[in-house]
Amino acid sequence: MDKYDQAIAYLHEHPEEIEDAWHLGSHPAECLFVPTDGKLFADSQCGCLTQIAGDAYDYFSAPTLELTAEIRADHRIPHDVKDIRLEDLPVFAEWQRRLERERGE
Repeated sequence: MDKYDQAIAYLHEHPEEIEDAWHLGSHPAECLFVPTDGKLFADSQCGCLTQIAGDAYDYFSAPTLELTAEIRADHRIPHDVKDIRLEDLPVFAEWQRRLERERGE
């Protein structure tokens, strides 16, 4: 069980904290919502998956244009934090694992 599985398990026990995990930088499940460049929000130059997927104005991006396009094309990613449900969490884990691999972490 990796940190993403642990975060999902935590949020299954505390589903009312999904928005907190997305907003707060020190939440036990924050790893699911880290910006695509892997930096904390204050230092990030990139958006998180939800920000990129729901960005109608091309303000938020991933580290590459190709990755940004792939995220925007993944219709499994909710476009707003208020729309994130427990059943969406494995999609966030899938993407975060991929992003880690691409960053060489």
